[in-house]
Amino acid sequence: MANICRTDVKIEGTPEAINYFVERYENCNDGKYPNEGDTPHIVDVFGAEAENFIDRVGSKWVAKYDIYGQDETSYEFGLESAWYPPSDMLKEMHRQLAAIDPDVIFTARYWDEAYDPIGVIKITDASQYLTLEEVPMSEDEYRDEYPDDENMDDYYDQEIEWLFGDLERQLNIA
Repeated sequence: MANICRTDVKIEGTPEAINYFVERYENCNDGKYPNEGDTPHIVDVFGAEAENFIDRVGSKWVAKYDIYGQDETSYEFGLESAWYPPSDMLKEMHRQLAAIDPDVIFTARYWDEAYDPIGVIKITDASQYLTLEEVPMSEDEYRDEYPDDENMDDYYDQEIEWLFGDLERQLNIA
């Protein structure tokens, strides 16, 4: 597995839960830890209760990546972390939201920069952390299988996106 893991999270819940999360998430920073800024650090806001940083996050480090969309009942954002998704932080985010909306839906897709592996996460209303992952066909295998796609234009759609969809169906996300 490569060094950087990207995790794209989608939260669906009541307006109260989404507003609570947005206010806290958008008003925290992800810089040097311990925090030296005026706003709270993401680990202090959403990190699990533990002594060590890695046990609070579930990975060696974590950074906010992007915010993709928001409406009254959903919020989508991305995180980057070392090697694996920040599992302990995601569980704590879900725990905080479930205290406001017990029916909150919390799902994510994750991958490293080489797509080795890719995976999906679902945290259930019973706080079960479910994950499935797969190693997609390599680019070399893809070239052998689809020689007409010389520029690998369809690799993501035919291999990566298809596998994400298959994993999501297995966890009843899609």
